[in-house]
Amino acid sequence: MPSGNTSERSATDRRNFLKLTGATVVAGSLAGCMNNGGDGSGDSGGDSGGDSGGDSSGDSGGATTSGGSEEDIVIGGLQPYTGPYAQTTQQFVDGLNFRLDEINANGGVLGRELAFVDRDTQLDPAEATSIATELIEAENAAVLTGAISSDIGLTVAPIAEDYEVPHIPQFVGSSEFLSRDSRYNFRMGLAPAPTNARAVAQFIEDQGFQNVGAIIADYSYGRAWEQSINAIFPDDINLQMEVAPFGEDSFTTYLRAMPDDLDLLITASHPPGVFTIYNQLQGLSDVNPDYIIGRSDAKLSANVLGDSVTQGFIAQTQPDPFTDQYAEVGQRFYDQNDDWFGVLNAVGYVVGDLIGAAIEDAGEANPVAIADSVRNIELDTLFASPLQYTEWGELQNLVQLMVGFESGAPDYYPDGSVNLTEEFRSEPLQAYDPSSDLLS
Repeated sequence: MPSGNTSERSATDRRNFLKLTGATVVAGSLAGCMNNGGDGSGDSGGDSGGDSGGDSSGDSGGATTSGGSEEDIVIGGLQPYTGPYAQTTQQFVDGLNFRLDEINANGGVLGRELAFVDRDTQLDPAEATSIATELIEAENAAVLTGAISSDIGLTVAPIAEDYEVPHIPQFVGSSEFLSRDSRYNFRMGLAPAPTNARAVAQFIEDQGFQNVGAIIADYSYGRAWEQSINAIFPDDINLQMEVAPFGEDSFTTYLRAMPDDLDLLITASHPPGVFTIYNQLQGLSDVNPDYIIGRSDAKLSANVLGDSVTQGFIAQTQPDPFTDQYAEVGQRFYDQNDDWFGVLNAVGYVVGDLIGAAIEDAGEANPVAIADSVRNIELDTLFASPLQYTEWGELQNLVQLMVGFESGAPDYYPDGSVNLTEEFRSEPLQAYDPSSDLLS
């Protein structure tokens, strides 16, 4: 195990560590990483809020692709540029690079520039294992980020712990991603199912909903939603849950089983089917919920669903698009990129913000010191609540928003056709405790 002192470990030290433990790390990280389809490696969705936007042939999203200079502080990226999350990951990378460019233009951190060195994991756990060790050993990465899906997150997590290098994934929602012993892995863009379910339960109580339905995907993340709903939702509602296969593409039968006068339908519990469910729902005159909680990314949802997104679709988000700070960043992003600054962009921006602030607070670019700084930070950024972490890296006091849609455009994106509306803002949510009896 590398030393926990606060002097920067050299690349030679890390290579020696790899020789001693690399085989064990690889074997251990691959064991049990596939979750009956994974929390995000399926046909078109997973737990990340990702899309089916097609493959990307490049290995990089326009970021630095070779090792940074000795003066650069390297952020290692494990990005799925190939596969169903190509568009999702590109939005994250665009937001991350935008923030890193801002930091570097202001003199960097500790007088050094932040260099993003990324690789394409292709959503392959074995490839992610190789890339993570390469970024640490060959590129001397001080932080890792970018992982999408729980398969990849569960693969990289033990590597981060063994090498004592902080890992802040893009979207990993598995409840198993963190344990009470985790010290170098930190939740970011997607909360675990129990946390998301608590926010929805508050929404139900606030709105006085009586008839609630949910489509559950038959894999670990979907089943986690099912367990969380049973444990957390109010007892006095009429609740109907239907379990559908992970790769299901016809949901009419499940939708027709829902109660009459449905107030709320939850499809976030079947991530790969969210858009398909919503589109098929439009053709059913006898099933007409007031609200449908779907994907976390408002920008992607609007792009895929078009004008129909205004008919009750809700994105459950952690970034807060209704603040002046968000609008200012969105305006700068539009001025530079002529594009909408969406929630996925915002998550990338927040990761860059967090890394820069943690290094500055640590006073050095040593990974151990950075992890300690992240664990103890309270950072006001684009999320609806300050970033705060438990000792084991779970987000605490997290506030979530239910974001709806209406015709129009955000002020910071005048080219848009839909605007965002705040339907609900949760109370601070308790951090998920992996040692609790709630297994969801």
